[in-house]
Amino acid sequence: MTSIELKAHAKVNLFLKVLNKRSDSYHNILTIFERISLCDKVKISKIPKGIVVSSDRFITRHPKDNLAYKAARAILNNKRLNGGVKIRIRKIIPIGGGLGGGSSDAAAVLVGIDRLFNLKLKKKALMKLGGRLGADVPFFLSDAPFAIGRSRGDRLEVIRSKKRFWHLLVYPGFELSTKEVYEAFDRHLPKGLTRKRDGVKIPLPLVSSTDFDAVESMLYNDLEDIARSKKDITDYIIKRLALRLGKKAILSGSGPSLFCLYRTRKEAVKDQGLLFNSVAPRERKSWRVFIVKTEA
Repeated sequence: MTSIELKAHAKVNLFLKVLNKRSDSYHNILTIFERISLCDKVKISKIPKGIVVSSDRFITRHPKDNLAYKAARAILNNKRLNGGVKIRIRKIIPIGGGLGGGSSDAAAVLVGIDRLFNLKLKKKALMKLGGRLGADVPFFLSDAPFAIGRSRGDRLEVIRSKKRFWHLLVYPGFELSTKEVYEAFDRHLPKGLTRKRDGVKIPLPLVSSTDFDAVESMLYNDLEDIARSKKDITDYIIKRLALRLGKKAILSGSGPSLFCLYRTRKEAVKDQGLLFNSVAPRERKSWRVFIVKTEA
């Protein structure tokens, strides 16, 4: 085998609480991840030496700063492999949208190189490599539709659930810096405030309850108010979804992407049409809107 192509799925956060800031400048969080059907395509090919990363969309000014490059370098150096890889990424997941696209691409590179070179690394070893690259990478390596994330989000507990959701997902057309959103969150907290980890409960009925309205009411993201204050359009979309559709819209990760929860694809498609009819084309020119589902 000289090449392999993998799907790199996006995620949304059904629940996200920020607990406190860590000494390494990251934050301890409590979150529920959901893997969704929206995905990039990552093709990895063997080459004599080096690492080459390319994409049909602009990723980063310096390719070596890209997580896919870092993932390839980490696993190639770790196993001291002879030869290199060429990585081609077809970007579908919006960049900087709070959907984990870069982390998912990195996870796909780790898995792809493991298979391409027949390394047969154990999942624990891949998770360790992934955790060094980014807090979301281990979730994408878990191969689970749902998981609880603790610590930086990288300490995982897979949720065994047959629950499947549909979403109307809106990317407003701009990036929000994760670092800047968390820094703003810290500034808005009273000095020294932290939440005890055992004092914040994960709403597990979110992925098990048959009461859809109850499930929808449990959706939550601590970073939402910050994202809304940093960009008026985020606030506008949330209000528009509530006013026109009567739906609760939630920020994914540190934003700016937003999503609503549905039982069926038909319901999501209907609301997509209503949303488009209620917003002038010039106002949503930069938006990207997707109908997605839980990726089992």
